[in-house]
Amino acid sequence: MQEQHGGRRFVACVAACGIGLGASAQCMPSWDTTLGTPGISGGYIEPMALWDDGTGMKFYVGGSATGIGGSSANNYLARYDPSTGAWSRLGTGIQQGTTNAYITRIRPWDDGTGEKLYVAGQFSSAGNVSGSNSFAAWNGATWESLGAGFTQAVVRTTYDMMALDLGEGEKLYLAGNWGTIGGVVANGLATFDGESYGTWGNGIGLPQGANAFVAELADWDDGSGRAIYACGRFTSVDGVAATNVARYDVAAGAWEAFGQRLVPDGSLNNMTSWAVFDDGSGPALYVGGQQFRVGGVGQKYNVAKWDGTNWTGVGAGQTISGRVTDLAVWDDGSGPALYMVGTATYEVNYFAKLVAGQWVPVLGSGVNNPPVDGSFASAFGLFVWDDRLVVGGNFTQVGGFDPVTGAGVGTPIPARGLAAVLGCPPEACLADYNGTPDAGDILDFLDFMQDFSDCTNMAAPCGQFGDPDVNGDTVIDILDFLDFLQAFSDGC
Repeated sequence: MQEQHGGRRFVACVAACGIGLGASAQCMPSWDTTLGTPGISGGYIEPMALWDDGTGMKFYVGGSATGIGGSSANNYLARYDPSTGAWSRLGTGIQQGTTNAYITRIRPWDDGTGEKLYVAGQFSSAGNVSGSNSFAAWNGATWESLGAGFTQAVVRTTYDMMALDLGEGEKLYLAGNWGTIGGVVANGLATFDGESYGTWGNGIGLPQGANAFVAELADWDDGSGRAIYACGRFTSVDGVAATNVARYDVAAGAWEAFGQRLVPDGSLNNMTSWAVFDDGSGPALYVGGQQFRVGGVGQKYNVAKWDGTNWTGVGAGQTISGRVTDLAVWDDGSGPALYMVGTATYEVNYFAKLVAGQWVPVLGSGVNNPPVDGSFASAFGLFVWDDRLVVGGNFTQVGGFDPVTGAGVGTPIPARGLAAVLGCPPEACLADYNGTPDAGDILDFLDFMQDFSDCTNMAAPCGQFGDPDVNGDTVIDILDFLDFLQAFSDGC
């Protein structure tokens, strides 16, 4: 039981060091650059996923990155084994072909024949398997073609895929920039059941040809019923006028526009990502992308919040350039918060946290230049992995300076393309004496009283229900009794 109560070690430190609670040290989130050492030699990291192929959980990353984990064999897609710290490719890896190669999405899915890792992007083949151009599946041992029918003559990419059951059994719902996939005219929105492709309405309007696309999907109920939300760069969906955001009403089986129009500041500006987050006023859906104005007026924003009735810009009064590339919700130990990454968002050093309605660089400094490639650093992907938030991009260091004031913020730490923020464990609840789900209930009180009665003035450890040495000084006495009573009275 003692190991479950990190707060006891803290109390013991206070007693041993002779300091007051106000002067005690607290856990602070910190950088972990393990994944980015040695990191990548070129390109960037964007999509990430966890998957167990039967040999243990591995961490998968993709993008345009080359030399992932320091190996020239690991290009565009690689996996990390946390038990050994080793990086490796999948089979013979991803083949580039005659154009630039990159991975856009990695998703585990079971089509009924066993779970596989589905990989989308722009590449000539996976494992040199015929027909695996730009969309393939890894079954844990070999690559498989998914029959998408893509060629490298015209760049066609799937940007998102989501396993959904919308009344016809679970399928993989696909979003991208293609007109045809698997021989089906789908215009950027399609379904895949493991064997064949299907349409999802008539797709998006493609007035700009390959420049129009759907970037990401989200499944959420804003109170008016379940809907699948789509964002990207388009002017209509299934014949319905909609600018860069739209939703599919599951009950009605129809696409629709919603809320005020988010008017892009440029004809090629687009939306890229969704996240559901509760800022204290209730759950809401957030969308990120390139600069736009809510309703076409007022301030330019990169992120907006849909509360079920209205769109509201996020980051009032702030000027943030560039494009938000991903959003994620994560708890660093201080409570859930919304995070964003971006390209050309130098005002917040490409990696920021929403604090009291304002975007602030993560740990005071975000991720930094120089870039792995190009003229400036960027961050493209976020992934929550247990107690850490992983960020991927083309940066070469984290920390170092505040982008607003230019002031130094610690010493820059090398990290090429990958880094993580380590969070703090939740504070221990001293009133949860017996470790049952109902912390601080009458059973905790009775169990503590029984153990305290049996163990008073004895050396720890002692107790059949828990550890009555609440303050961790190795002796069970009246001070432990008072500490427990205070915690029980406070509710934790």
